[in-house]
Amino acid sequence: MTTEGLGNRVKRLLTANVHALVSSLESRTPRAVLEQYLREFDEVIAQARVGLGQHEAAKHQAAKAIARLNNEIERLDEQVTIALNHGDDAAARAGTERQIDLEDQLGTLNASLQEEVEKSVATETDLLGLRAKRDEMEQALAGMVAARAAAERAGGSGNAPAGAGAGVRAEQLEQGFNRAMTAATGVAGLGVGSSGADASLLKRLETLHKEQRINERLERLKAGRDGTRS
Repeated sequence: MTTEGLGNRVKRLLTANVHALVSSLESRTPRAVLEQYLREFDEVIAQARVGLGQHEAAKHQAAKAIARLNNEIERLDEQVTIALNHGDDAAARAGTERQIDLEDQLGTLNASLQEEVEKSVATETDLLGLRAKRDEMEQALAGMVAARAAAERAGGSGNAPAGAGAGVRAEQLEQGFNRAMTAATGVAGLGVGSSGADASLLKRLETLHKEQRINERLERLKAGRDGTRS
């Protein structure tokens, strides 16, 4: 059982030169080998369809979460304004801090949604390519079978190896077919080195940045409220 990942299988199948592969098969067993790869196409297509469904579900969930956070941020806008009008700076600060937390989550969710959209589009493209390539292979197989049948009727089938020799030839054929089908190469991922920075200092830096965002927002809100009163 192969441990090859779905992405690599998709690349390998999409980059296969079907007609070159078919024309390179010379033994009496290429039909079985090609049918094996048709089954692989069906398996990969089924897996890609499952993946597409997962991406679509993730898009739906992210969109729902984004809408919920936007509603919560708008509700906090009203609450912070009310707190400032009543001179309750502590409550206004708590509401502003919560807003900033939600806005940070919103940024992450928007990035996640965009990623799922891109994955969904890529998977749909792969599915179209896989189906077209499968049809091409099936047509090539049908043409090869028809040509071989015609040649045999004309007495041009030749002498095929028998017994163990035929088995060895079939194995060699499949190995060659596998090598040709593995023409596409994957790109190794770039490793991310770990940072030597002190984690507590990084946390303090994050806290200071957040405090600055809260203070700046409250100052803008207060300035706007004072400007409205004057």
